[in-house]
Amino acid sequence: MIAISIMGIMAGAAIPLFQPNVAVQLESTGRIIAADLAQVRDLAVSNNSNYRLTFDLAENRYYLEYSGTNAALATLPATIYRDASNTTTRRYTDLDDLPQLGTSVKLYSVVAAAASPTSITTLEFDALGATVQTAETLIWLSTGSGDGVRYVCIHVDPITGLARVDDITGIYPYGSGSGS
Repeated sequence: MIAISIMGIMAGAAIPLFQPNVAVQLESTGRIIAADLAQVRDLAVSNNSNYRLTFDLAENRYYLEYSGTNAALATLPATIYRDASNTTTRRYTDLDDLPQLGTSVKLYSVVAAAASPTSITTLEFDALGATVQTAETLIWLSTGSGDGVRYVCIHVDPITGLARVDDITGIYPYGSGSGS
């Protein structure tokens, strides 16, 4: 009986080790998006033209497309990621299709962090790698529910176009997000 009790306690202690780590999931998704932002920026610089990401919070996805004036650049380079919605001129990334540890990450909001923060749906990079926004763009991701909701913010510098993933927080600073 004692041996069974000890085994039960040990099993109970081991179960939390198998729970998905919300912080790892949120940070990993943030890094995937930051890498996609870097790729879009690199396309704009290498092709000396404009490319943009359009965010669809309701569908929990975003897509890349050419936004310049040279029609020859409208066909996007091939990708290893397959999505039924992809075309030669538009490439989708669905957050629900990314590798997950058991908890889904939501595209919570995209904000131009000007004096009066404004929700936006597109982020465009120009031939120099800068964004066409004059203010920093903030891409907010969330996961969890209730008091366990956690957020991570991806900052996109308007001058350099470089993205960085912030630390995870339990607070979203702009009230209720567009994705709630």
